[in-house]
Amino acid sequence: MFVRDRALSATGGTAAPLPDHRELVAAFGGQDGDPNTDHPLIVWARSLATLHRQRHGDPLAAAGIDCRRAELVAAIDTWVATQLPRRSCTDHLRAGSLGATVDRMAAAHAHASHLLHTAEKVSDDRVHAAWYRLASLADEWTDLIIGAVRKA
Repeated sequence: MFVRDRALSATGGTAAPLPDHRELVAAFGGQDGDPNTDHPLIVWARSLATLHRQRHGDPLAAAGIDCRRAELVAAIDTWVATQLPRRSCTDHLRAGSLGATVDRMAAAHAHASHLLHTAEKVSDDRVHAAWYRLASLADEWTDLIIGAVRKA
């Protein structure tokens, strides 16, 4: 993959290449992986999606779940800062951080999946809007990682 190859060469071949949006969406969907061999961002993305599903199912646990989400976002951002230290090229983007973008994508995926499975009709405008939101965030992710790789 272009982004993967560029990420690896930009960091001197020492960092694990950044996953693309398709890999993140697969992780959000619960695709099983091996935490020992999966990219750290994939493991964290899978955890974030699980937390968003739990939050939806148990709103009373939101405070604890949100704290854990914040920890995962910070872990992603710390990993990015150590693996791609010159990330200033993406500072102008509204996303704020790669970790926050993964969290927003996980939330969007959990919401879209829930609507898909509970709507009376899959043609419902809300279902379409939810999946469109996830696609927009996937584009944002691609822009962020290409920018992070290009300037790293």
